[in-house]
Amino acid sequence: MGFIIMVSAAIIGILLLVAGIKNVKENWLWSLSIIIGITCIGFAIFLGLPH
Repeated sequence: MGFIIMVSAAIIGILLLVAGIKNVKENWLWSLSIIIGITCIGFAIFLGLPH
């Protein structure tokens, strides 16, 4: 279950990051998308670390 959450968080984070970087000049919501994407990627890395 944790592996599925880690992989889905990484995929969603990468998609949000790419979409946010691509459209950053259009609206402030894309900047928020970049922040959320980085947070999701960080969460996935945290879940991947041995505890």
